[in-house]
Amino acid sequence: MKYFKKSICAAFALMLAVMPLFSIACTDDEIVPDDIHAIDITENVQITAAPTAVPTKEPDPTPIPTPTPIVDPDPDHPYYLYVEKGSYTLTIYGKDENFNYTVIINQYRIGHGGNKTPVGIFTLSDVRYRWYDFRLGGSVQYATTYWGNLFIHSPLYGAQDPSRLWPRYYNGEMGIGTSNTGGCLRMVTEAAKFIYFSCPPGTKLEIVNGSPKGTTSPEPPEITRKGYDPTDVDALKGDE
Repeated sequence: MKYFKKSICAAFALMLAVMPLFSIACTDDEIVPDDIHAIDITENVQITAAPTAVPTKEPDPTPIPTPTPIVDPDPDHPYYLYVEKGSYTLTIYGKDENFNYTVIINQYRIGHGGNKTPVGIFTLSDVRYRWYDFRLGGSVQYATTYWGNLFIHSPLYGAQDPSRLWPRYYNGEMGIGTSNTGGCLRMVTEAAKFIYFSCPPGTKLEIVNGSPKGTTSPEPPEITRKGYDPTDVDALKGDE
């Protein structure tokens, strides 16, 4: 009987030792899935979010207009001539940034014919003479027609020779700054030459009575070399 009890105890102990192994074997069998497709294959996959689109700026429905450039309406006539008979002054106007004749280029003392010199706005002609001989005597340089047979011109000379200036028609009793012409505008050679070369046909000449703008001009330069207009630089250089 004693032996039988020991056998039962040994058998029971053996059973307890074997049971963990049997449990482990059963557990391993249970984790194998019946269907391999049931495995979640996304478990280790990293999902990247789609980039967010940057919204584009809508164009301005009201574009800023481009300013229209100012264009010279009369590019062929860069100067405007203005004469006040009261002050015996010729003003040569050039154009400002808006192409208006407001810039004073130069001012010269002139002689005119009093009532024989008409007033108004005139247009310079293409009838021009390097030298012109008057019927009653005397020659002038750089004569430009402004109305009929009336000219803008230099002082008078005894002949077509820049060394034959008549002083009385330059700064004498019938000279520049007096009312002793037949209607022409007499001025120093420098001024007459500028108009002859730089004021093309179509240039406007305005002549007014009195002196509404109050323009002024210097007296003609004194004669430094007998027989020559002191403003006739080319003639003075050429005869040295």
